[in-house]
Amino acid sequence: PPPPPPPPPPPHPHPPQQAHQAPAHHQQLAQQAPQAVVSTQSTGMTGIQLGVGYMICELFDRYLTTLTNGVHPAGRFSEMLKRGTTCKGRLLHYFPAPPSACKAEDGLCGWHLDHGGITILTCPLYLSLEGEEMPAPADCGLHIKHPVDGDVVKVTLPPDCLLVQLGESFQYLSGGHLRATAHCVKSSKTPNITRETLALFMDWMPEEDMQLPEYTRPFSEVVHTPFLPPGVPELEGRIKGAKHYRDFATNTFRAYYADAEVEK
Repeated sequence: PPPPPPPPPPPHPHPPQQAHQAPAHHQQLAQQAPQAVVSTQSTGMTGIQLGVGYMICELFDRYLTTLTNGVHPAGRFSEMLKRGTTCKGRLLHYFPAPPSACKAEDGLCGWHLDHGGITILTCPLYLSLEGEEMPAPADCGLHIKHPVDGDVVKVTLPPDCLLVQLGESFQYLSGGHLRATAHCVKSSKTPNITRETLALFMDWMPEEDMQLPEYTRPFSEVVHTPFLPPGVPELEGRIKGAKHYRDFATNTFRAYYADAEVEK
């Protein structure tokens, strides 16, 4: 006779459905943004960022539809962003800066504007070289150029909040009614401290058309960035001749990295 079958394995101490059950607010985000499968097992924090990005985009659509008395198609940018397959989550590690960099206003990350759609950032974490969490230095962090008076303003983000930044392509596609902001990261004068943050860059599909809407502001206003920091390439020169988003992105990479080879 055949040998008896082996005994069944012992039950798992944490059944998968219970071990990876997403919190209620994660499930709500997933329902509102079906493309973002938000759970502690799969996408985690980037899933939350993705869901927030979609909801913010829906608010922009409502704002523009109201502002233009219905000329802006309802849900246009939300649909464009959800078609995208190029969202990028990047865990950004800023190494301890040398003393020379600490003197610069943008010692950790130079002045620039994001060129894509929406960027979602977590609150930064500061660590010692041994990996111990450190208090946030008063002189370090994200700084922006105030669009009204040009002052450099430090952005302070509470630990339980996310930061949303708009990219230049959003500025252009909205006809200048939504604006990107120049920003940089200032290094800390405190030695041997690192800065950590998680950024999610939400972009359009490469073949999306870069066309001004019917309700656009004058072209000169759309492409103008007040108080543009020295060394930052102007939007007008990079948008020129860009028929699709891939063209604009390529022009941007070439403008920022003039000595690097950029492939289309």
